[in-house]
Amino acid sequence: MKQSKTIITTALVLTGFLAASQTQAAAVTFNFSSSNAWTKSDLVFNSGTDSVTVGAFNGGNDTSVSSTRVFVGANSAGLVACSGGNSNTGGSATGCSGDEHTISSNGADEDIKFTFSQEVTLLSATFKYWDGKGSSASDMDDFSLFVGTTPRFTDQTIITGSNDGTATFNFATVGGDLTDSVFYIGARGDGDTFKLYSLTVEIPAVPEPSTYLLMLSGLGLLGWKFGRKSLKA
Repeated sequence: MKQSKTIITTALVLTGFLAASQTQAAAVTFNFSSSNAWTKSDLVFNSGTDSVTVGAFNGGNDTSVSSTRVFVGANSAGLVACSGGNSNTGGSATGCSGDEHTISSNGADEDIKFTFSQEVTLLSATFKYWDGKGSSASDMDDFSLFVGTTPRFTDQTIITGSNDGTATFNFATVGGDLTDSVFYIGARGDGDTFKLYSLTVEIPAVPEPSTYLLMLSGLGLLGWKFGRKSLKA
């Protein structure tokens, strides 16, 4: 009988730990195709119970993120930024004239900042209205990525092919550590321009409360059993 109780108790503990270890992270896609007027405040996008805060900035370079807040908006093709083109300084929050209405490096480098409530891992990003500009990869639009405030790359080609297409970039192709709670995706250099349609990240899953209850129950039974043995001794 005592042996049976020990087996049951051990099984409870092992089952709890196994359930926790098998809890899978979830791939979550945030779609930015929407209707959001120009604003210098943050936009919040939801995917189920998860959310990401988005803002637009300019003034960065190859080794630093942009720090000056500019207009951000979203339309059917995704996120856009407005820091003004040439001598135009950007109009108002409801009408941003003189800008390409894309995330661009024309006039000033522009970054979109993504802030998550927890650390996530970048999986892929889908771009629209990128410009091929020619048949050579060197002529294609590039984008930059900062993980936190650390530059990951500043000249990653989106895709080759026809102009104004839809392109999904798989971050697994560049490798390295792409896990953080803050990311910047933007345009650097001469003439890069695109809209950011969606972003897919991997979010760590939280074990169900019942999993913890199972483990605690098993540990409690083990503690009680060994406590009795100590008293008898």
